[in-house]
Amino acid sequence: MVNVKKCLVLIVPLVLVAASLTYALSSNLHPRFHGVGVLKSADAYAYVGDFVTYQIKVYNPSDYDLYNINVTDSMLGLNATIPFMTARNITGITYTLYREVLETDPNPLINTVTVEAIDAAGVRSSASTQAITTIATRIISISKVGPEAAYEGERITYTITVNNTGNFSISDVVVEDEMLGFSWKGDLNSGEVNTFNLTYTIPPRYCKENLTNIVTVKAQVNETVIYAEASWTTKILHRWLMHSIGYWKNHPEKWPTDQVEIGNITYTKEEALQILREANAKDATKMLAAQLIAAKLNRLGGASPCFYYCSKQINIDEIISDADAFLTNHPIGSNPQCGDRQTALRLKDILDAYNNKDCR
Repeated sequence: MVNVKKCLVLIVPLVLVAASLTYALSSNLHPRFHGVGVLKSADAYAYVGDFVTYQIKVYNPSDYDLYNINVTDSMLGLNATIPFMTARNITGITYTLYREVLETDPNPLINTVTVEAIDAAGVRSSASTQAITTIATRIISISKVGPEAAYEGERITYTITVNNTGNFSISDVVVEDEMLGFSWKGDLNSGEVNTFNLTYTIPPRYCKENLTNIVTVKAQVNETVIYAEASWTTKILHRWLMHSIGYWKNHPEKWPTDQVEIGNITYTKEEALQILREANAKDATKMLAAQLIAAKLNRLGGASPCFYYCSKQINIDEIISDADAFLTNHPIGSNPQCGDRQTALRLKDILDAYNNKDCR
């Protein structure tokens, strides 16, 4: 027994030493990181007299809290102090500043922002970055014209006109329109005008009020960068084809489908009609199911998913998905109470407003 006890006494310290070595090694393999981060962006091109927009983002990528972060940018007149920023705060703080391009500015226009900070371990860190803006010359003009308004899903035409207004020819002129997937490269003689007619199909489920895109033209003559851009905004119209529960209940011949899936269950047209007839205020699932059927029929009939509710634009397809998920967990006829009932009623109200074209 004496020998066994001696072995135990020796083994325990050895285990503790091994554990300490393992911790020390792991600490060395994964050292904690010190530092402060800064990002800066600016307009790539500008003319004399334009205001360039600068955005400066200060963040904390380190494993330590930062204190007294000094942010300086002499060209923009920025000298600010951020008192505190938590460790690994990637969101950080963003400054938006503007500066006019002057005739005396160098080309390209380069400016630098610097940040300095001290962390919770007492370590000082600094970082800096630059933003570069090319000062362009107005020798080429460009315009873009399209329809004032168009329906989602409609094919529209844009006319892009490029004009060399200078008194000399320009080689390797590049015209690009990213949204239209268009790129052209060629030469423009003095006074020459080049016109492009391009078509574009508006997405069938475009949930924005306006469609805006930009076309650019650029070239380089010796050390001079020539650049111009133009944009056009088209108001998006939607083909309102929504109908209420009453319409679908009384016009089964107008249904765009013979079956409807609700809450992960597929119902025939007759079964779905019965759900519409039995909608009542006692069971929230029955009311929700009826509005969900009408909304799905409206969408299948070509109605837009775009909708304003409580002055907020929403995509009705997201509400339809939420209602389906709710009815999967709370089948039709389950009559949920308390919070679940309120959730069902909230979804029902949004679908009801959509089905009745009621932009609340």
